[in-house]
This record gives sequence, C-alpha cells and structure tokens, in this order.
Amino acid sequence: MVSRFQRLGGDLIAKGKLSGLLALVSVIWLVYLVGLVGSLDLSDYGVQPRNWSKLYGVLTWPFVHADRTHLMNNSVTLIVFGAIISLRSSSWQFIGLSLMITLYAGLGVWLLARDASHIGASGLVFGYFGYIMTRGIYDGRISSIVISTGVMLLFGGMIWGILPTDARISWEGHLFGFLAGVVLAVRSKPSWR
Repeated sequence: MVSRFQRLGGDLIAKGKLSGLLALVSVIWLVYLVGLVGSLDLSDYGVQPRNWSKLYGVLTWPFVHADRTHLMNNSVTLIVFGAIISLRSSSWQFIGLSLMITLYAGLGVWLLARDASHIGASGLVFGYFGYIMTRGIYDGRISSIVISTGVMLLFGGMIWGILPTDARISWEGHLFGFLAGVVLAVRSKPSWR
C-alpha cells in the first residue's frame, strides 16, 4: 500500500516541481564522482578572483567540492532550501534563480574576494537562504512569512558563515551568495503561491 506521503512526493515529481532541483543535485554529485573516479583535481573550475583566463569559474564553482563531507554538507541544505523554492515556483523559475545566484555571487567573488580557489555549492545555498528570508519580508503574504520565519528559526545560525571565521572556507562566496539572493528576491514580483 502506497502511503499518502509517497503519493504526494510522486505527484510533485510528476508535475515537475522538483525536477530542476533533482537535476541540479544530480549534476553536482555526478561532477564529484567523475572527479573522484578519475582522480581529477577540479579546483581549477572554482572562482579564481581577477584571473581572466579562469572567468568560467563564475558559472562552474557550485559544481566542484573538495571532499565528500563538503559535498554532503552542501547537499542537505541545498535540497531543503531548493525544495522550499521549487514548491513555490516552477522548475524553470528555480533553474533561472539558481543560475542568477551563481552568476551574481560568482562575479562578486571574482571581483572582490581574496586570492584562492572558491568552490562549492554553499554560495548557492546562501543565495537560497537570502532569497527565502527576503521573500518573507518583501512578499508580505502569511505563507511566505511563516516559511521565512521557520527557515530563520531552524537555519538562522548560518548567517555567521558570511563572516571570515575560517581561512579554509569561502566566506566571500557565502556573503555574495546571500546578497545575490536578497537582490533577486527584491527584484522579483510577488509570485509565490
């Protein structure tokens, strides 16, 4: 017998609500596995600040992770925040938002960050975080406020990630990701359901 939860999940996937998120997470994991199996150092595909020959990193940095722990930590919050956004928009809107956060945050890192290879989907995760928080304020709808408040209560401690507390972590990626999410939420029309 199929549970109500399983039916709901199947319906959401069938309607395409989560297809963009599932595709994004699948590609991130596929890139990690290809690097692992091929013993490849993919860090060159991160953002390399002010390096014109590596400008492509502005778009590829969320797909590169240092190790399994880095990938797992980013995947969990990426799925949680990505699902919140996906369920309140179309799959194409989710992909567009993800691309714009990646681009805006990547350019911010490329222009202003310290000299290092900035990799990982945490910039995207912080972008989603900023987007959800700002939509709750900007949208003004009860459902958006409740979601924003719930995310803040459960994940509010993430905000410390935008401060330079660990030299191994791209706090700049977190900061510019968060700012990209805020800007995109302010610029978007109140279309959440």
